[in-house]
Parts: sequence; C-alpha cells; structure tokens
Amino acid sequence: MSAWSGIAAAGLAIALAFVTVGQPLWQWQMNGPQQQETWTYSPFSAHQQVYNKTQNTNTSRFYSYDQLASSQPRMSAALAEFGTFFTLGLVGGLAGTVLAVLTAWKKLRGIFAGVALAAACAALLYVGFSMVFSIPAAATIDLPRIGLNGTGFYGTWGSGSQLLSTAPQVGWILVLGAALAFAWASSDIWHLVPSRKLVPKKMEVTIKRIPSVTNPPPPPALAPSAPEPVIEEVFVIGSNSLLVKHMSRSLMSDKDRDVVGSMISAISSFVREAFTERDGEVHEVTLGDHRFVMCSDRGIVLAVLVSSGDTEDIVHRLRHLLAILDDRYGDRLATWQGESLEGIEDELQVLWQPYHLPPPPVA
Repeated sequence: MSAWSGIAAAGLAIALAFVTVGQPLWQWQMNGPQQQETWTYSPFSAHQQVYNKTQNTNTSRFYSYDQLASSQPRMSAALAEFGTFFTLGLVGGLAGTVLAVLTAWKKLRGIFAGVALAAACAALLYVGFSMVFSIPAAATIDLPRIGLNGTGFYGTWGSGSQLLSTAPQVGWILVLGAALAFAWASSDIWHLVPSRKLVPKKMEVTIKRIPSVTNPPPPPALAPSAPEPVIEEVFVIGSNSLLVKHMSRSLMSDKDRDVVGSMISAISSFVREAFTERDGEVHEVTLGDHRFVMCSDRGIVLAVLVSSGDTEDIVHRLRHLLAILDDRYGDRLATWQGESLEGIEDELQVLWQPYHLPPPPVA
C-alpha cells in the first residue's frame, strides 16, 4: 500500500460520485389498465412519466425537491437529505484527495487525508443505507399503494389489474461503490508519514599525544631579522569609499596634505575596483616613491603608507587590527557619514608601537 494507490482509489470514488449525479436512485411504477405512471428519483431532482394507454400519449415532467415538497413532503425531505450528505461526502473526498497528493509529496502526515476520506466514506454509506429505510416509509404515505401493505424498497405487488413495482436504480449502487472506494483510499493513506532525511552521524575523532622517545633536535639557527617596517600614514576607508580616519607619524605641511589628498583619491578608486567581493586579501600598491599596504574586510579598508622595511611583517598586524575595527565599529563604519568614532585613534596607535610575536609554548 502506498499514497499513490490511495490517490487512485480516491480518484475512482470521485468519478463514481460524479456519475451518480446524473443517474436515478430509486423508481416507483404503478401499472394499470388505463395508464402507467412512473416516478424516478435522482440525487437532486425527480422525474414523473405518465403513459396513457388508451390515447397512446406520454407525458413527462421534472421536479426539484423544493417543488415536490407540497405534494410529496416525505419523499422530498428524504431525498433532499440524501443530496445534502451526498454533497458533503463529495467535498470531503475532494479534500482528502488533495491531502493525499500532499502526503505523496511528503509534506503532510497521511492521517489528515485518511480522516477526510473516511468522513467521505461515512457520509456516502449513511445516505446509501438510509434510503433503504426512509424511502419506503415516505413512499407508503406520499404515493399510491396496493392494499394495506406498505411500499417496499424493492419488490412487486399486484391486485386485480393493478401492478406496483419498486426497485433501486444504478445511482444507488454507484453511491455504495464510491463509499467503498473512499474506504479503500483511506486505508491506504491513513498510516503514511513523511520520510525524514537521513542525517549522517557525527564523526568523533580522538587525538592522543604520544611522547617522543628520542631527544628533540636542536633549535635552528636564527636568521638575521629583516628591518622593521616604518609606517608613516594610516588610512581607514569605509564601505562607501569615504575616508573615515587618517593618522600620520609626523605633522604635515599644506603641500603634504595635498599629496595625501591625491593619495586618498587614488586609494578610494582602487578600493572600488579591486576589493569588490575580495574580503581578506592584502595588496601592496606603489605610487611613485610611496608604498601602500591595504587590507579589506566587508568593504572596510585599512591602508598604511610604508617608507622603509619589509611590508610582509605588518600583514598579520593589519588583519588583526581590521578584525578589531570590524568588531567594535563594523555597523557604524558600514554607514559612516562623518560622525566621530570615539577610541579609534587608540586602536590605530598600536601600529606605531613595537610589535613582537609571543614566544612559543613550553613543551
């Protein structure tokens, strides 16, 4: 059993229910010497046919159950109730079929579709079997009969030249068939649950330190250290390419400020072109005799002007400082429009302080 077999059964039940709408449910016929009168009852209307044997004429009329309420109140009430529960069962079957499709797509539990289809089955079974008890009692009062006996759901009665016959029609059989198909669909879908994706188990790794049995090798000879880089200028540029902060190693003249302004303009243009979606990269730019080391993270650029020394030694310092700036001023730097940032000078001053790597841990 699967969701698709349940959907197929529900589709069959809905097809039978729609066919039932145009089919007769029950027929009453009185055959006499002069005429033959036949009443055929469908889910939502009744058909009267009178055949005059002497004149050989046939009269046919259709009635809704509202129109029939005055002449056949009990028959119209019984069949109107049939139409109400039949409609509810059909709506429940359609809803159950939709839920069954969602169950097949593993978005819902099958119990929701199962309940809807079971309700449709119950509604159709109720109206199917209630006809067996309600229609004969109503026909005994509303329609002509032979003798004192009541009218049965199925049978033939005769008296002299009069013959009365009643019989269920194909519509009543289709209603019971649709109810059983809904029951089949509900049993196929009721128990289904959406499958869960398999989650791989976490791999546990244990690292065990094995003590060395040999003597450790002697430490390598220290190579002569490269000259410490000399940082002259520091620039912090926001994500909108505006200069947020500039600090200098020494006082500058107006001419020097013009030179710095040109440098800033060049840096801003370079930032817009070179640092799009390239966070974390470090670049060195040479403008004449000036060397700029630039690092970017989330659109924020930290640039320094180096006059001498090995620039590779300050790469890790720039990255560390940029991480601190992003942590403390990241939101304000992203939307900076000229407001002051308290304490940023103290953070940038670290670049001019002696910087030494911590000693390695003692084994």
